[in-house]
Amino acid sequence: MARDAIARQYDVDKNGVQLVCEPGTGNYRPGTITFFAKKGKVIDLDKIQESLRATRLSGSTNMEVTSLLVTAVGRASASATAVMLKVAGTDRPLILEDAAGKGDGTAFRRLRELLAKGEQTVMVTGYVPGWEGKFPAMLRTLAADAAAGKPLRLLVTEFQLVKE
Repeated sequence: MARDAIARQYDVDKNGVQLVCEPGTGNYRPGTITFFAKKGKVIDLDKIQESLRATRLSGSTNMEVTSLLVTAVGRASASATAVMLKVAGTDRPLILEDAAGKGDGTAFRRLRELLAKGEQTVMVTGYVPGWEGKFPAMLRTLAADAAAGKPLRLLVTEFQLVKE
């Protein structure tokens, strides 16, 4: 169901959406959904939330998300208070933070050191906070965060420079 909701997105390459379930017993087994943007598109996480809310996942279900790992390319810059990534094709910047507990923290420190020398085009991978837990509660929390104007954050686990 979650796989289908993601595959319906206009910006997702529906032929590349894969669900790989782990071995287990019973009707419900843990799995990983992998998907990519269509060429020239940027995946809109707000639209994925809307699509998931439109399914029965937003109601009474025991399904859950353990994490959302994202890779984004854009221009990164650092100030004294924040590290930001302006993703090409969007108006919404990502706030980059240390992935405390999800990585060793060295990637974020190295990125900050690099950015101290000036803005750079980078490919950053990290976890999106809030995308964890049982579907109904998770979707309510994400909607409340969006309504409150909370910025989208990415907990950096790795990065690489992109040649321009």
